[in-house]
Amino acid sequence: MVKTTTNGDVVLAYETFGHEGRPILLLTGAAAQMVMWPTAFCEALAAKGFHVARMDNRGTGLSQDPTTAQFTLDDIAADVTAVCDALGWPGAHLFGMSEGGMFAQATAVRRPERVLSLISLASAPVLRPWISGPNLRAAWRVYRVMSRGATNREELSQLWVDVYKIAGTPPVDEELWREVGRQHFDHGLRPEGDKRLFKAVIKAGDRRRELRGLRVPTLVLHGEADRLALPKAGRETAKAIPGAKLVTFPGMGHDLPPQLWSRIIDEVDAFVQEVAAVTGRDRPIT
Repeated sequence: MVKTTTNGDVVLAYETFGHEGRPILLLTGAAAQMVMWPTAFCEALAAKGFHVARMDNRGTGLSQDPTTAQFTLDDIAADVTAVCDALGWPGAHLFGMSEGGMFAQATAVRRPERVLSLISLASAPVLRPWISGPNLRAAWRVYRVMSRGATNREELSQLWVDVYKIAGTPPVDEELWREVGRQHFDHGLRPEGDKRLFKAVIKAGDRRRELRGLRVPTLVLHGEADRLALPKAGRETAKAIPGAKLVTFPGMGHDLPPQLWSRIIDEVDAFVQEVAAVTGRDRPIT
């Protein structure tokens, strides 16, 4: 069941899985909603002993932003904190995918006392393509698909399939992406909110200097066949954050492929257990 909370005038939508356990908040990037974290993946995390929450970024999906003013990563970090407050979580493990990884990184920098650990998937410390011929071609093809837009559920479901045939991990689970597209349509498309999220990341620039001061336990996960955020993006993220652990997956693209869910969840579970063993914290202090 989707619930809402507020950060000032902004209404933030979130959904939880499991009723107790280690708190983990899933963050997604621009042009995507909380449903980019499939329900089955969230349920599998919950089965590992996590209390899972996923949220829509401000101005996207079911979250409402009544203004048109440009915001910053500081505002997004405050949104993340507001959702944690609504859940009664003094601290949480933040798991961000793509630009959601950048939002998780920003929250860890700005509110480290609220972050038990940082898990960054298919992300980067700066919105830079680390240009190569293949990734330029892939990015251009994705842009062309996204630019055609969609006027109904089935058009959008096909659009997501076409995007992940380019960017995802083969073999692509077409029905999974069709359902994700349908859920995006049902939740409500907000292209202006997506653009403002993207602009916030651009405005933040290169964040490697601020990440070097981060002292939050960090796990960086990245696909070795990611053609949008090249593998160097994952290496640069891990290099920038002191003590970060880097795990790469052969053949994985810029997605969360079902065939790797169990391995990804096992990596997250083992990492969180390591963090708890060192810090004595893996759940809210009540």
